[in-house]
Amino acid sequence: MTRPPAPAIGSFACVFGDLERAPADLPGFADLWRAASPDTDFAAMGCGTFRTMTRPPGEYVADCVKRVLADRGVPAGEVDRVVFATSDATLARLGRDFAVTALTGLGMTAAVPTVLSFRQCCGSLEALRYGWETFADPGVRHVVVVALDFTPDDAERIRQFALFGDAVAGLLISRTAAGPLRLVAATAAVDPDGLAGHDSFVSRQRVARAALDRALDAGGTDVAGIAKAFPTNLYEPLTVFNTMAAGLPRALLHFTEPMRAYAHCGNCDWIINLADYADRHGLRPGERYLALASAPGFFACGLLEGTGNP
Repeated sequence: MTRPPAPAIGSFACVFGDLERAPADLPGFADLWRAASPDTDFAAMGCGTFRTMTRPPGEYVADCVKRVLADRGVPAGEVDRVVFATSDATLARLGRDFAVTALTGLGMTAAVPTVLSFRQCCGSLEALRYGWETFADPGVRHVVVVALDFTPDDAERIRQFALFGDAVAGLLISRTAAGPLRLVAATAAVDPDGLAGHDSFVSRQRVARAALDRALDAGGTDVAGIAKAFPTNLYEPLTVFNTMAAGLPRALLHFTEPMRAYAHCGNCDWIINLADYADRHGLRPGERYLALASAPGFFACGLLEGTGNP
């Protein structure tokens, strides 16, 4: 019996809120930042602008999915699974008919939907793992992963060490459409102190190290074997400190350019950063890449490898 071809990951698409704004546009911005992140200088964050959605979020999701499918010429009716990922607050805003509206509006009449949440900004890496594992079924051909996060209330955009922008980011996992990456491992770890709201540099280091070590061990590699890493777009000094504490040198990180333009887009960040790097530098066959996501109480890693396909 002929074994079906292995899946590949590609067709990255990022759709941002259509209104570009500066942090100072937020009412009471300076006071909100001081309250959320005391004794820190916002200028060090490295964020110049962010984006706001002015239309219903489903329209941005539809735009993103259309771009994902068009990149490889995959008909909407041939998609077998759609995996949505979003942070906890956004999940409550989607509405009970969100998935049905998205699927029917896009013509994905055969796609089975799933939503993954309750991991804050780490949900999309679990969605990637879940989507990849559906290919254990030999009948699965195409899976679309969609990460989305948006914040309607400007007063909620400023949180500890973060300024939230609005975005949707997607990718295609396909058995027949070529893609530049494959998933080697995906891991996640929990920080109980973070869940309780009193995490520290020590607890963040511990949870990051646990997730990272498991991903590297599963891939039979170490930090020296990583070409580039794509982290969450938080306050830059904190992002650098946390990843270096986990054993990743600053030179491996790619996030400053996207964060300068789009700020922190929830669980979309690693896809945005990876897509930006791929556009600027390309993804090389055999090279290993790390997708990283952090949130209060969680840390997640995805170890990816270049396939040599475009």
